[in-house]
Amino acid sequence: KVGEENSICVPGKDQFRLGIVQPELKFEYQSPAYDLVKRILFLDSSEKVGEVIYGMSGEIRGSHVLETLMRIGPDELYSLILEKGDFVKSVAEYVEHNVSNFVVQTLLTAVRNKDQAELLLKAIEKLITNGYVVNAANRRVGILWRALELAAKFRIEQESILKAIRIGSGLAIKPVEEEITQPEGKKKKPRQKAFSIPLQECIPRLLNLKKSGKDGDRVTLCVEGTRAVYHLLRFAPSLCGDVLEGITENISADELELLAKDGLGSRCIWDGILEGPKTEKVFLKAMKALLTKLNGRWIALASDRVGHHCVIKLFKALDFQDKIIMVSELSRGHYRLTGSAMGRSVIENCAITAFLEGENVWEDTIRKLQNNDTFLSEILDDEVQKKKRRKRKSGNSTEGVKASAIDDISQILSAAIKS
Repeated sequence: KVGEENSICVPGKDQFRLGIVQPELKFEYQSPAYDLVKRILFLDSSEKVGEVIYGMSGEIRGSHVLETLMRIGPDELYSLILEKGDFVKSVAEYVEHNVSNFVVQTLLTAVRNKDQAELLLKAIEKLITNGYVVNAANRRVGILWRALELAAKFRIEQESILKAIRIGSGLAIKPVEEEITQPEGKKKKPRQKAFSIPLQECIPRLLNLKKSGKDGDRVTLCVEGTRAVYHLLRFAPSLCGDVLEGITENISADELELLAKDGLGSRCIWDGILEGPKTEKVFLKAMKALLTKLNGRWIALASDRVGHHCVIKLFKALDFQDKIIMVSELSRGHYRLTGSAMGRSVIENCAITAFLEGENVWEDTIRKLQNNDTFLSEILDDEVQKKKRRKRKSGNSTEGVKASAIDDISQILSAAIKS
């Protein structure tokens, strides 16, 4: 049974292009579906419910059922699973298991409120600090990824998690043992001493970038670690400085170029920087560092299927003087760029043809392109506000939206350009 507030019409093609993705349907509390869940989890038996949740979390098929219930169940059911499963106190035991660690990951992604997020993050921080979820050899980096995603979403525990990553990464490299002084007649026992390494050094370890032996243009990355770095870039801007330095200074120019050509690397690392708060000094500094470090490589990137997106995004994010530096290099490969669709897209977005005609012509063209982008963003913002007002009136988020915003905007821009 789906409540009216959760009723969802299937988004059309144009809505999908706008980034409107159909959310999962959720069943209501005290509905027939909830009655079925009560039987599955023995919710009426306070003695058995905890054992059932514990058992299902460690079983291959049962864990999938439990994860589904956490995602599509009502808030009351999620709170009950969190409490009766004793996930906060026993999180280490769940994480160490080869099956139930995925249940913990779903638990982190399905958190309903800030209080629950804070409880779980404080429990996970201990596993980060001791290096267990940071060490790739343990194959639990996915827990770190989901914890960072949660911290970025609710803006909590960010500083303490960064400290835990530094300590945990240090222990993952080489645990240090110090001797404890005991009274006479007793043996000295070694004790593990926690020490931290700079956060800049943690970034390459999380990415775990390896070049392909057969094809030098391909790389393999740790998927969970790469996504973890992306969420680190979504932390408060004041905490992103070390992460950005770890990318721009601790990763070589060759590796940065390969990341730009890789689908996962470009989306998580490059877009993580280029789609960040562009007015913040740390992000502006990182963008300029990328421009300088990849000097002489922009033509090759502009011709790449994935890399040309990074070139265009960086060009749009740079200030006017840095734009001139990039376009002057790209203009030297104008003939090469005209030979591919990716290169022609870069020529259009960077106004390279206008630059060859003269700097004044190029400046006028760039200003027109920037005005069009501003105009487009304003129309999209207005469209979002209209949909919000329509939702408040009708109770549906997408029903009644018949016209395609993208087509309308394209027609307006086409008319403006022709005029």
